[in-house]
Amino acid sequence: MLPPDQIVIRPPIEAYSVLIPITGGCSWNRCRFCGVYKNLQDYKIRKLDNVLKDIKIAGKYNPNSPYIFLAGGNALSVPTDYLLLVLHEIRQNFPFFKRISIYAKILDISHKSDEELRQLAQAGLTICYIGMETGSDTVLKNMKKGQTSKMMIKEIPRLMRAGIQASLYIILGLGGKKLTIIHADETARVLNAVNPTFFRFRTLNIMPNAPLKEDIEAKTFEILSPLEILKEERSIIAQLSSSLTSALRNDHVSNYTYVQSDNIGKDKEKILRILDDLIANPDVGKWKHKNLRRM
Repeated sequence: MLPPDQIVIRPPIEAYSVLIPITGGCSWNRCRFCGVYKNLQDYKIRKLDNVLKDIKIAGKYNPNSPYIFLAGGNALSVPTDYLLLVLHEIRQNFPFFKRISIYAKILDISHKSDEELRQLAQAGLTICYIGMETGSDTVLKNMKKGQTSKMMIKEIPRLMRAGIQASLYIILGLGGKKLTIIHADETARVLNAVNPTFFRFRTLNIMPNAPLKEDIEAKTFEILSPLEILKEERSIIAQLSSSLTSALRNDHVSNYTYVQSDNIGKDKEKILRILDDLIANPDVGKWKHKNLRRM
């Protein structure tokens, strides 16, 4: 098992950020589509003194860095007092910071009071990257995500009201061919309900140690083709309210389009036209699923 100070993943947008490990692994680690930490890194909170020491060292060599990512599968799971001390130390050592970010589960947010979330925002926590994955309770249950659409609709706005941005990850193809319609419909429903700061598409890719691989091999779960993925994305966007102000990002190597928007409500029709052109392109129908092993 890798030690908790070993960083395993971070968002693509944090590629040039200072990475400060807070936890090792993921406190949930039961999602059937995910193999990132399984048999690789157990969940563990690092010793606070070691984290503070790392911040001082990083600040000595990168004092002008504007971006800091608090690493771990869901580092928001650590106690609030711990995080406040970490954020204070970052402010002392990175005086020009613009963004401090963190991975978070819906459960992590639910375990923080409104006052705790406000304290974290005031201390400098800027944005939480959250695995929404889907708005469908059926798909969430099948994938053992440990959250419901009702929880998301309650907790995500609460986070934003506290002053912390919410960036939601949506996994295209997570319902497979059987549940693609409900996955798209219910995902659009939740996005309309919460109007997140950002939502980001990822395309389902299965690592060899992900439990869902067993279903694929047994042919009880069918992977969508690139064309079907694009149609699913189009279905989600088509159902979004024109009043939504969320920014859309397709910023991942797994995706089949990189269309984006700073305001999906304003750009919705333009994005639909781009997707329609892709879907109508006969070459797209010949594309093969990427089946990425490393992302």
